[in-house]
Amino acid sequence: MNLLEKNIQALLSGVNEPLGNKLLNFIQNKTCSRFNIDENLNIYDKTHNVFMYENLEEEINFFYQSILEKTPRYPFICIYGIGNALLIKNLSKHYKHLFVFESEIELFILALSTLDLSEELKTYQVILFDATAKDLEIHIAMIFDQQSILEYLSLYEILINASYYLRFYEKQILFLNEMCLKTIGVAVRNANISCSLPLLTYGQFLQNIPSMLESIPFQRILNERKNKFENAIVVSAGPSLTKQLSLLKAYQDKAVIFCADGALSMLEKEGIIPDYILNIDFEDLPLVFFKNKNLQDSILAFGCSTNPKLIHFLKNFHCVIVLRNKLLYQRFNLNDFGYIDTGTHVSHFSYTLALALGFKNIIMIGQDLAFDEEGNSHSKGFVLGEKIDHTLNMPTLKTQAYGGKGEVLTHIAWNDYRIKLEYLFACNSKEAKFYNATEGGARINFTEELSFKECCEKLLTKEKPKFDIPKSLTPNRSDKLLVKFKEKIQKDQENAKRFLDDALALKQILENILSKDFILPLEFLEKVYQNIENFNHSLDTDEFIQDEVLRGAFAYRGKLISDVLKLHIQDKTHFITAYIKAYHEWLLYFMEKLEQKYKSLSKV
Repeated sequence: MNLLEKNIQALLSGVNEPLGNKLLNFIQNKTCSRFNIDENLNIYDKTHNVFMYENLEEEINFFYQSILEKTPRYPFICIYGIGNALLIKNLSKHYKHLFVFESEIELFILALSTLDLSEELKTYQVILFDATAKDLEIHIAMIFDQQSILEYLSLYEILINASYYLRFYEKQILFLNEMCLKTIGVAVRNANISCSLPLLTYGQFLQNIPSMLESIPFQRILNERKNKFENAIVVSAGPSLTKQLSLLKAYQDKAVIFCADGALSMLEKEGIIPDYILNIDFEDLPLVFFKNKNLQDSILAFGCSTNPKLIHFLKNFHCVIVLRNKLLYQRFNLNDFGYIDTGTHVSHFSYTLALALGFKNIIMIGQDLAFDEEGNSHSKGFVLGEKIDHTLNMPTLKTQAYGGKGEVLTHIAWNDYRIKLEYLFACNSKEAKFYNATEGGARINFTEELSFKECCEKLLTKEKPKFDIPKSLTPNRSDKLLVKFKEKIQKDQENAKRFLDDALALKQILENILSKDFILPLEFLEKVYQNIENFNHSLDTDEFIQDEVLRGAFAYRGKLISDVLKLHIQDKTHFITAYIKAYHEWLLYFMEKLEQKYKSLSKV
């Protein structure tokens, strides 16, 4: 096995299979025609008739030194261009992760034929991105959303491998930088540094457990209904829904209908009975969607953190309360009731539920994610008002319109949601075909845009099956599960108390140091720094602490530490002192949030 094959094998081992397959396909069918590499490892570009490096050794050393000086103690860096891989290999030992973006497949081939990066690739020390990949933004989002990266995203900057790249790839670099910044914006907003919403929904999840144990287990829905029909329609309450309702009524017996709660009243007026009605709201505002409605023929699917008032109000109907596919919910071993990615918007839940049930054709209507020409945010007849989103005062922006015809006005929450949907659709493209039949609003990538009429005529040719309503667990079984759940909660309380005590002890040590009006010896400061690292390790490896409720708090930790790293403090004594000051600020914040989480546990 030569070097190139060894490196490709590393990519194919689960690190980056699409890139590995692309490189494998290239070497089997093509040869490098634009670039070649000489015995000194300099690369010649035949298109521009230039060498990549004017003075190879001098230029690589210059970029090596300047990047190290610019990013001391950084956990990761991003570089455009793989070059001959020498710079990448030399830099990789200084960072936990080195992200490398490259647009030319031939340069990947030459670089990976030159140096053995297989170990760095397997251990994710070096992560390669194909900058021409259609799903590049999805790959970046996946990486940037990981906790160890998310914490330090404020350190992001795109660096370059050689002057050659700035000379010939400036447009690509600027485009990539804009994409990364946009992805960072979404990741940081999702992190919710205030922790207010995650703490609220955590408390509601704990309150909902008794109701969930009395509801229909999600696994019974799957066991009785999965892979029994291919065609689903997901109904959202966007402005374009109105024009689709008559056709939906005509075809309602030929598709399983997943209805967002906000669209329920519009369907009811047309005599359309949805198979599933979904809600994940943490507020009780959606109670109005369900009042005086005939719900006996539908299954009401709720996220496990749905407002408890809503669940209590609807408890006499056919309810299923679904646990999210996150550690927070999986750690309680209530497997009968999970697991699914319910997302942060109700229609996201509709798509993932349709996927879980094995539907192969998923048609979406009313999924505008934009204002219409009259400024409406929702369909005619929406209970809370057709222009309700104007009251939210969210920042607006333009995005590509459905069909690629110009642009439409959206707001930041819709835009973030659209990006999440594109990620969902891209990741599930082999499981189902997604048809966007909204015929309005924003374009959603990784879907096929097709009119609702064409979708119906093409796909909806068979009657859907009729199902019995699955039964809930026996009282004896649900009682036993509740006892085990409460035992787990008791252990979590004890764990939270232990971490609060440890945090308090560390806080007192740090305050003692910060109260001194003189600089303490480096040897002592290094021991304190190690104590902090040990505490961090305990936090980062504990199942209860890392269940994502306090994810935003850890993002805040990274931001405060990043602010210190950006100062580029060379002197170790001064660096540790600044680090201690930042960590003390974070520790106060963390203790406050952990105390709130502890109080939620105490209410169970």
